[in-house]
Amino acid sequence: MADKIKWGILGTGKIAHKFTADLLLVQQAELTAVASRSIEKAARFGAEFHSAKYYGTYLELANDPEIDVVYIATPHVFHCENTLMCLKAGKSVLCEKPLGMNAREVGAMIREAKSSNLFLMEALWTRFIPATEKLI
Repeated sequence: MADKIKWGILGTGKIAHKFTADLLLVQQAELTAVASRSIEKAARFGAEFHSAKYYGTYLELANDPEIDVVYIATPHVFHCENTLMCLKAGKSVLCEKPLGMNAREVGAMIREAKSSNLFLMEALWTRFIPATEKLI
């Protein structure tokens, strides 16, 4: 395994800013690239967080061979589309909640992740609170 997990960030909104600020505190993580529907927004976000690369399309980020995992922080209605795109490009995915808009979408994402042997998780931080861990 590589020394650091190389992350790509899909989306440049408020939640992506919060996530990325925390990601940079993790020694085993490296911000490799960011993508937005606007190259200007991607460039600003990339400069703020010292990203090596930035893209004006989500597909460019998904196809970047250096990225190990993608954090998806796009509007909810695009979570399924963006997650499937990243999984099909061979990337593991951490998707902001909700994972999908319905059970059909979530099922499709789970099937793709399993068939590709890739990690897929909803970014549900409460899952790792000690009290939650105890209940599970």
